[in-house]
Amino acid sequence: MPRKTKGPRLYLRSGRIDARNGEKIPDRWFIRDGSTEVGTGCGLERLAEAERQLAFYIQGKWEKPLGDSDHGKVLIADVLALYSVERGASLRSDAATMQGFVKNLLMWWADRTLADIRRQTCQAYAEFRASQPIRHGGTGRMVSLQTARRELEVLSAAIGYWDDEYHLVRRPKVILPEKPESSREALTRQEAALLLYASLGHRRQNGRWTTLPTSAKGNRRHLRRFILIGLYTGSRAGVIKRLSWSESLDDPWVDLEAGMIYRRGRNERESRTKRRPVVKLPPRLLAHMRRWHRKDLEHGANRVLHHGGQQIGSVRTGFTACVADAGLSGVTPHWLRHTAATWLMEWGVDIWLAAGFLGMSTQTLERHYGHHRPDHQSAARRAFK
Repeated sequence: MPRKTKGPRLYLRSGRIDARNGEKIPDRWFIRDGSTEVGTGCGLERLAEAERQLAFYIQGKWEKPLGDSDHGKVLIADVLALYSVERGASLRSDAATMQGFVKNLLMWWADRTLADIRRQTCQAYAEFRASQPIRHGGTGRMVSLQTARRELEVLSAAIGYWDDEYHLVRRPKVILPEKPESSREALTRQEAALLLYASLGHRRQNGRWTTLPTSAKGNRRHLRRFILIGLYTGSRAGVIKRLSWSESLDDPWVDLEAGMIYRRGRNERESRTKRRPVVKLPPRLLAHMRRWHRKDLEHGANRVLHHGGQQIGSVRTGFTACVADAGLSGVTPHWLRHTAATWLMEWGVDIWLAAGFLGMSTQTLERHYGHHRPDHQSAARRAFK
């Protein structure tokens, strides 16, 4: 005679050891219903909340099947897969970056459910990522907490995307590491000149310049273009890498007749947080780009940044080499955007005009770069005379 079921009830899962690191896993309340187990995400001291979840489970059991709405059954891997496939298609410029974030998230969360997301596991993930070396560039540096934060932001967005579709019984909150204060560092005119000279195939050692092999100059041709476009327009690296010489539906493109860069393709949607307005090319950069285009016509290259006609996948490794050869340190591709914003403020350009040129809100520009303006706090200074 089969044993009579006890019905839905709470039980405390304790004494578990994490096989990956040998550490004790905190005790947690689970709902057991026959062969079904549902995590509550509640520790020993949160019995009252676990009981409320049990009550909700019992009510929902008879009203409708939980299925993809039960956070204790939904695998995080499924949530990330849905988000990366459906949302990634509309994030063409950042698709590769997002796929990298998803891959890193899966290393930790793949076999876990949404019920496993809580403050402790989010902190553990950030610590786990900070213990890993950066895979690209061969710098020997470790992954930053800021990178872990950006990955967890993707996880949070993926959960929201799933919740919009399936209406989770309980939507877990992803706890992010504290956001560090950005230094918003920028290159001086002299440092920018050094970086450009290094991109021409030169190396600075002990205060003296040496010339690299001829092949280095050719290998860095796309980096010279990248640096000049970044300094003159403040465009993001993802936009510059995808620039096309002809009108495009899916990629940013250059209109040399009108002297403009369209920072997104005709079919690309504008991002709420990363605006990509059309930018009018400064005369010096326009002259450079017309010369580059004439040369590229000879090779049939349709990309502004290319190597032998082939599209460039990443500029980070080559850019890091140029930074080292220029005798600089810590400079990343995003510094070019910081530099453009800083120079515009130092030159006294109107805030509204500068923000539109950079694709940045006036609030962000004022908050992070306003102190570079020549008239910054001028009225306050005059009051003390």
